[in-house]
Amino acid sequence: VTCVYGDPKGAHTIALAGGSHSEHWLTALHQIGRQHGFRVTTYLKLGCPLTTKRVPIIAGSFEAYPSCRTWSDNALAQIIADRPDYVFFTSTRPILNGPGDYVPDYYLGIWDELSANGIPMLGMRDTPWMVRNGWFFSPVDCLSAGGDADSCGLPRNEALAQRNPTLERLPAYPLMKALDLSDAVCRPTICRAVEGNVLVYHDAHHLSAAYVRTLTDELARQMSDAVGWW
Repeated sequence: VTCVYGDPKGAHTIALAGGSHSEHWLTALHQIGRQHGFRVTTYLKLGCPLTTKRVPIIAGSFEAYPSCRTWSDNALAQIIADRPDYVFFTSTRPILNGPGDYVPDYYLGIWDELSANGIPMLGMRDTPWMVRNGWFFSPVDCLSAGGDADSCGLPRNEALAQRNPTLERLPAYPLMKALDLSDAVCRPTICRAVEGNVLVYHDAHHLSAAYVRTLTDELARQMSDAVGWW
């Protein structure tokens, strides 16, 4: 199922593809599309980024998710047939059993296929996943138990590498533009649970729609630099 957001009559199209970590940017993309005259078409499946992994697993578990690979193959074929101006997806994932983030090998096959078909990409660095001592935790639950914005957050160096791992891959993928809102989600040393009296997360690793709305201007600025449409 493909849905249309932004400006349905826009001259350009951005395909938003992958799992929920792509989806949580839709709040801002819809608004930017309406402001700047482009469509946002969605190719989304819960817990399923576009992948070439033979048997994907559900994030944070060891449970096989074979339907994800079937969906990913079909979605990629449909995206290539639809030929959007850009495909927007997350380009990194967290290292759940250690600090930092990385670009999974099973993302690169997707980038190869889109590149071979001449379809440009917008690779968004994934936002921090709230993991403490190897376990997911919810900042909302922490706050409700009496914690504060700092104690219910995470040190930035645990969640993110010092440099966006996507940047190391760009020389091999000239059709990829890197987006990174880490500085709009995290402070220099901590990723807090609350900013400006707005909850950053609604669970352990998805941004709240309200917080994403506060990021609209910065996302629009980075996208303008990347696509040059406004």
